[in-house]
Amino acid sequence: MIKISTSFVLFEPLVWGFIASIPLLIGSTVASVVSLPKQVIAIIMAFGSGVLVAALAFSLIEEAFNLSESIVSVIIGFVLGGLSYTLANYILNKKSSGSTKRRKKSHGEHAGGGKDASGLALLVGSVMDNIPENMALGISLVTGGGVNIVLIAAIFLSNFPEGLSSAQGMRSNGRSKKYIISLWSVAVVIGTISSVIGFAFLSNTSPSTISIAISFAAGAILVMLAESMIPEAHAEGGSSRTGIATMAGFAIAFILGRLEGG
Repeated sequence: MIKISTSFVLFEPLVWGFIASIPLLIGSTVASVVSLPKQVIAIIMAFGSGVLVAALAFSLIEEAFNLSESIVSVIIGFVLGGLSYTLANYILNKKSSGSTKRRKKSHGEHAGGGKDASGLALLVGSVMDNIPENMALGISLVTGGGVNIVLIAAIFLSNFPEGLSSAQGMRSNGRSKKYIISLWSVAVVIGTISSVIGFAFLSNTSPSTISIAISFAAGAILVMLAESMIPEAHAEGGSSRTGIATMAGFAIAFILGRLEGG
């Protein structure tokens, strides 16, 4: 069993969860003031996707296997995480009549969820994307005793273009700056709390359970990349730009991971 002090439970995951989530608000604030070219947003999104893929391959899945030493446990958690995200995404899209189906779109008729998208639907869509990431961050504090640099960099870099693209679309559809900033402030709070939940619920449990939780988060994040971030980046930025940006993000994350590991 892994036991952590109460003060650490409350403080460190809270701080790192906030650091990982704040790019949502930074991106939305920037978008409420200036309009960036869609190609720039797409390249940032592709770069963040590459970093997340590296974090999945060299941090989350590897750590999950090292804890349980069971391929079966890792695969079960991984598949359940991916299926859960897909199901939640399907239900959300169906109930919202498509208002969040293109919630990451940064330009055009459906930008920022479209003119008819409710604030609640957009918020739920963003939270659904970010909860697995932030919970994985909290879990990494349990397993490593400190922050996973590659993982937090991946979350940070993927959250910025999400806040940027969605908020820029909301702005183009007539949403006020106050509305945009308020909505994404709530998303930051929920993301921060997710890190604390991921840490607190697993700080006194068995390595096998933590392994399944890590692989569950990894599966959810990978499906999110495949269903949302990478297709959006490709559609808005073109295959050559986004391909190079994704490769660069992966390479830099790999280097960071090797440096962190000594």
